[in-house]
Amino acid sequence: MKKIKLLFLFLSMAALTLSSCADENPVNNTANTDASISLRTTLRQIKKTIGTAGRDGSGDQATCFNFVYPITLSYNNGTVIEVNSYDGLIALLEAETENFYLEGIQFPFQVQEEMTITTINNEDEFMALVQSCGFDTIDEEIYVFDCYDIVYPFSVINQDQQVIVINNESELYSLFANPSTNGDDYIVDFVYPISLTGNGQTYQVNNLYELFDLFEDCEGDTSCICPANFDPVCVSDGEGGIITFGNQCLAECAGYTEADFMDCGIVSPENFGALLGTCFQMSYPLQVAYQGALVTVNNDGELLQYYDASVQELPDFHYPVQVIDTPVSSISIAGAAQFSQFINTHCN
Repeated sequence: MKKIKLLFLFLSMAALTLSSCADENPVNNTANTDASISLRTTLRQIKKTIGTAGRDGSGDQATCFNFVYPITLSYNNGTVIEVNSYDGLIALLEAETENFYLEGIQFPFQVQEEMTITTINNEDEFMALVQSCGFDTIDEEIYVFDCYDIVYPFSVINQDQQVIVINNESELYSLFANPSTNGDDYIVDFVYPISLTGNGQTYQVNNLYELFDLFEDCEGDTSCICPANFDPVCVSDGEGGIITFGNQCLAECAGYTEADFMDCGIVSPENFGALLGTCFQMSYPLQVAYQGALVTVNNDGELLQYYDASVQELPDFHYPVQVIDTPVSSISIAGAAQFSQFINTHCN
């Protein structure tokens, strides 16, 4: 009889524990969610703040916006869960593994930016929010990924669910320099598995969670610290193509020496003014940094007033900016490196 009572007590305590967890983040497998690269990017940003902001309810302030709870999320195995607080979200993030991780969200949901509540209706609006906050998106990470080399060919999926095969580094750069005609294209995910090489090893990446883990490893690698200036150097990829590095330090960190460097064919900085209005046009208004302040400019003439070709490769844009490359299409440029690559691709 005593054994039966003890068993009953154990089962009661277990049920109480499960009920407590469910009250914080109840499972709701009836809700419809969408896989979201923007969600995964945001969760990665939140994870970066956990160690500094902690779990005091204010940590998601560091992500530029707060979720308005509750929100409904889903795991990679299809399990749907309702999250009722920032602490509840952090608890889920701390329990993630490469085999069980959050990947979807139910639209619409709301976010708070300072004192403004905004409704996010779809993935495009979520990505626009992520980009406006300056989060490191998968597009930007792949573009400047220096710790590992991607094994070609591989395939990516864009926002229109199109599968794009990338056969070499030149095609990879062109992908970012030539998004679709709506100017808002972005990578949704890769077609897995993909392979990367680094440190004399080959790594197989099976999902987005593992890929973001590699990004974090790359950011945490302090064995080779380089300045952020863009002064491109190029080397041969051994197959007739060219590998472009943002500066000499990055190339040397990848194992190359000055003897390996070759002409990049990059358009010289002083040509920006000549190319503006001929090879491409800027979409106005836009902002540039000038003498420590952000200045809004409304036309080419105003823009060139804040550009000194003798010391600048490009105007000090506040990114992203829209570049019009044909009468019917525009391109969203996320940074100076991408802008230089765009010029090199389109204006030579």
